[in-house]
Amino acid sequence: GTKGKIAGTVVDETGQTMPGVQIYIESIEKGAVTDIDGKYSIINLEPGFYTLTVRYLGYATLIVNNVEVIVDKTTQVDVELEPAVIEGQEVVVTAQRPIIEKDRTTTSSYISSSQLEALSLASINEAINKQAGVVDGHFRGGRIGEVAYLVNGVPINNAFSNTASFDVEQNMVSSLEVISGVFNAEYGQALSGVVNIVTKGVSTEWTGSFLGYAGSIVSGRELEFVTRNTDQKTFLGASDFSNDTYTYTEASPLIGEQDYQLSIGGPIIKDKLSIQSTLRYVTFEGHLIGRDLFRPSDRQSTNIRSGANRDAWLIQASGTGDFESLNRQDRLSLNSSIVYEISGRLKLDYNLFYQFGEGRNYSQQFKYNPAGLNNYYFSNQTHILGLRYAMGDNAYANISYSYFHDQGESYLYDDVSAQGDLDERYVAPSQNTQQGAYAFAMGGNDLFSGQDVTKTHTIVADYTNQINNTVLWKTGVSARFHGLDNENYGISVNQATQRAFRSTDPAANYSLEVNPWEAAAYSQVKLEFDNLIVNAGLRLDYFEPDFVVPIDLSQFNEETILDPATGQTVTNRADANPTFQMSPRLGVAFPISETGVMRFSAGLFFQTPQLNLLYTNNEFDRPQGAGSYTIGNANLEPERTLHFEVGLQQGLSESMGVDLTIFSKDIRELSGQTAVRGSIGVPVGRLENIDYG
Repeated sequence: GTKGKIAGTVVDETGQTMPGVQIYIESIEKGAVTDIDGKYSIINLEPGFYTLTVRYLGYATLIVNNVEVIVDKTTQVDVELEPAVIEGQEVVVTAQRPIIEKDRTTTSSYISSSQLEALSLASINEAINKQAGVVDGHFRGGRIGEVAYLVNGVPINNAFSNTASFDVEQNMVSSLEVISGVFNAEYGQALSGVVNIVTKGVSTEWTGSFLGYAGSIVSGRELEFVTRNTDQKTFLGASDFSNDTYTYTEASPLIGEQDYQLSIGGPIIKDKLSIQSTLRYVTFEGHLIGRDLFRPSDRQSTNIRSGANRDAWLIQASGTGDFESLNRQDRLSLNSSIVYEISGRLKLDYNLFYQFGEGRNYSQQFKYNPAGLNNYYFSNQTHILGLRYAMGDNAYANISYSYFHDQGESYLYDDVSAQGDLDERYVAPSQNTQQGAYAFAMGGNDLFSGQDVTKTHTIVADYTNQINNTVLWKTGVSARFHGLDNENYGISVNQATQRAFRSTDPAANYSLEVNPWEAAAYSQVKLEFDNLIVNAGLRLDYFEPDFVVPIDLSQFNEETILDPATGQTVTNRADANPTFQMSPRLGVAFPISETGVMRFSAGLFFQTPQLNLLYTNNEFDRPQGAGSYTIGNANLEPERTLHFEVGLQQGLSESMGVDLTIFSKDIRELSGQTAVRGSIGVPVGRLENIDYG
């Protein structure tokens, strides 16, 4: 969710409940009146701090400052009014965030924008990793792609890898909720946890900030090697090498890291239209160092693997000897949010997240030939448009649309020839001179190039109704339409003409164009009694893979096969099956003392495997000269987790408490490889739902 609520009970000086008392939030012109039992609730509140004004004829007006609203939580503000001694008397108090959250039925943590600023972190990922149960993006031991990321209620995971599509800069964040326990039915496509981000709303004044830091990394590397005997001989032998081992230390220069963030925001039209933007530039020169000893063109006419001629082992190194980073990255990002208050009940918001950059991934093989290593280039943009409508004091609805476009490329040289020839600087594979599979390349270059494009259209709609002071009901639907357009190809070089061209190996030329889609619906209810909180819900998920699978797995690499019954040639491909899942969720919390709360929660969670597993080697081709290899499986079933949790919150003082949790996760149907054999007779790894945790 993206909203919270304030609720409580109003009593007089004798402890009697007071109906008809007005509770009002002046800053947003929203309020409530207590019922016959003296209870009230104000829903549809954005996360942040508010001031409550409590009025009743004949009683002193009570002003409660610093009331904090948390997403998906109820802030309890109980009030006792005193008779007015003089007309117009006001009493001012300041609320304190309680140590114990009495309505929390699972393990979750909440970080406000002010807390993010106080932490002085480089990114919100650092804040996420500081939460209990989270280590480097892994929630309670789960895999890295088992977490759902949402911005303003819209999922932002890249379906191809199931990781967050982009980084939300911390200056844009109003609240950050991290759920590592059992989460509500409104959250899906996750096995281990949820990261729920809400961006800032309408600003009342202009603010700006600049944050920057720079640092250095010193990296050294040792290399052990043996020397060759320099005596002239015709053939190589064991005696040509000494038994002495030397240690060579690379003393690299200082390598820099820089991070600069500029943020500005404020009202364009007071109380109507505001904007918030953050521009960030990050450059990381890397901590994994190589050295430019060899160039891609360095080679000998005789293959280095041949021992017939001792001089064939001599490679003329033409590099400069300079140190180079092998894992550098530069990135420029822009986050921008525009909020327009159309009326007191209708609001429109737009968020843009855009980033692009380039870098290089570390390769041990190219440690001393960094010029032969591919560079990667990336850009992605996400647009989120949301319409928020308050249907009254007790109900509201949201509808959002988002468009995501991600493009990644990997290549060494641009394709420059209209005739289909590649850059003439590409070097033939045989000139990638090295001794042994794990030796350093003393020439040559990466011989592949590729581009992966992922597009996703998302529609999310939800409706919330505070039926009475006890029952809060929420329901919603969502749909995501993905488009994957990936093209990767190998590079060959004619040995005689040195002409570079696309490889003719079908398995080296990977092309995929597919349009899977998914839909979901859920309904959940929150029951809030004096001594019991219940969260219960049900979620339905549907996924359409939009691809084919082999009919006869023993001949998976054949597009057509003979029907043994008729002797006729028939297709060996069939449409992959769609999947449908039902996920119940339940959470209960109840007080055991004035400062202690027990909780219990359980849920069944499903997640469609990341799409790159479904479409791996989508043509079922065998690479030339390869032994075993891997093929995908568009019939992979959703991965499943059955999650139980028992927890205790116990306050020790007004500023200290403990939160103890015991949980159990039964993880099934994870994707793994199983061996099959096609008509080619070599072992093949096919992805199946065989792993568990």
